[in-house]
Amino acid sequence: MTNLKTGMCISALIFISSFSFQTKAQELDATVTINTQQIEASYRDRFETLKTDLQEFINGQQWTPAQFSVQERIGCTFSFTITEMTSADNYKASLTVQARRPVYYSSYQTTTFNWKDDNLSFGYTEGQTFTYNEFNLDNELIATVAYYIYLILGLDFDSFSPKGGEAFLRKCESIVSQMQSSESKAWKAFDDKKNRHAVITALLDDNQSDFRQLWYNYHRLGLDAMYQSMDKGRAQVTAALPLLGNVRKANSQTPLLSVFIAAKQDELINIYSEAPMTEKQNIFKTLQDLFPTYTNTLSKIKEEYKE
Repeated sequence: MTNLKTGMCISALIFISSFSFQTKAQELDATVTINTQQIEASYRDRFETLKTDLQEFINGQQWTPAQFSVQERIGCTFSFTITEMTSADNYKASLTVQARRPVYYSSYQTTTFNWKDDNLSFGYTEGQTFTYNEFNLDNELIATVAYYIYLILGLDFDSFSPKGGEAFLRKCESIVSQMQSSESKAWKAFDDKKNRHAVITALLDDNQSDFRQLWYNYHRLGLDAMYQSMDKGRAQVTAALPLLGNVRKANSQTPLLSVFIAAKQDELINIYSEAPMTEKQNIFKTLQDLFPTYTNTLSKIKEEYKE
């Protein structure tokens, strides 16, 4: 039995309501990791301090006016790999950000974001204090982390109500605007088709708004309904996926298809694992057309289900 179906079969007693009001907590339950294997060993200790301080900063900051219970906190990871020490207190790094949310009446967690950013350059002095001022951003590391926090929040809220994350995505847009004086190409229009500027611009583009409708339909109407009927929930997912084709028509170079498949490729295989073979073949054709470079991975959809 797949992980998805196993999660759907868990008792409703552990159901987590997205609107419950219990003990108040911050929005995020974040874990920070920092890989320093590519720099000299003598410089690695300072990153233990950075890891602790950054994790406390993310989890301790109030990022929204919304009320969250402890159980509702959004699980996420920020995984840094330090790739180069450019000077005594300046570094180049990659950052992989992942986030997830629970599926209704289930212990199953669905991935809502899984993204690697290879364009991070920042300064850091051991023991420095982290603060976030949304109207005065002058720290590359904090701006980048805040951008991804609001992107996580935007996608999470969008998955519960149509365009429910609008306010948080606008925060991302504001951060990108303020960081235009940065030398990093990650914030610049047209410098990279999948950079921070490109992703938030696409999410807020009215011509690509079908992505956010898809996001709501896939999660709220599809995954969240599977506790009642796996078949009916899967049918909602199937009905939603063609909206990605509309997004591609609106912008053939959109980063949003990459945002989707990076988060959902394994889950899609699980969702269709017990579907009739005709349905498997039809959905494979749809996905293959949308994601031709993932053909080998997605071909697992067509495999016969084995108990």
